[in-house]
Amino acid sequence: MKYLIFVFVTSILLISYDYAFNERVNTDKANTIPSPKAKVIKAGLFKVIRSGGLVKSANTSTGKAISKPVIQMVKTTDRVPLVKDAHMSLQYRIWNLPEQPAYIKLRRVLKHPLMTLPDGTQSTGSDYMITGNVSVGQVIAYTGYGLNEDYEMLQGEWTFQIWYEDKKLIDHSFITYQPDEAEVRQIGSLSPPSYNRSLMVSTPNANVVNASLKPAGINQQPQTAAKRDWLN
Repeated sequence: MKYLIFVFVTSILLISYDYAFNERVNTDKANTIPSPKAKVIKAGLFKVIRSGGLVKSANTSTGKAISKPVIQMVKTTDRVPLVKDAHMSLQYRIWNLPEQPAYIKLRRVLKHPLMTLPDGTQSTGSDYMITGNVSVGQVIAYTGYGLNEDYEMLQGEWTFQIWYEDKKLIDHSFITYQPDEAEVRQIGSLSPPSYNRSLMVSTPNANVVNASLKPAGINQQPQTAAKRDWLN
């Protein structure tokens, strides 16, 4: 009888030890996995030099977006003048990501001054999911907003956020302001070659819009690993 009790107690102790050991190993493994990190690489005033025109998009503040834009940086700044077709944009990098899966879901949030749309509805921003293309354990992408319509010419703070799972990785703000005539002349036209604003088509998939965004110019960083996000 004593022998059976000894065997029973010993078995309980071994099970408890094995459970505690496995828990410690799993915790150690979790602690060794680095948390995703992120930073803004560049931010400023941009212009679109080529695009496929406007498309309808249910994800944006205005209900429309620019299709297949090619952008060019005008200057590095966090102050954006309210000039027709001015674009505030930032490029960001997220790293310490696993190689698999090759695509991750990111949450893109925009907060802007109160905007009244032509139909009378009001908006203070947008919040939707985008896809990040993971290459060499990182995502490099753009996000931004184009001031294309008169009702978008709002002074104040415009804040862009990128979230991964429940963690906010990017939080960057621009301040829009009314420029004087001298600054407007100095900036010049920011409008791309004309496109027919009335020819708008619907796109059920936001990624169709942002799949082709890329910077122009040989001095820009290669974007082969970037998922481009350019939705208002």
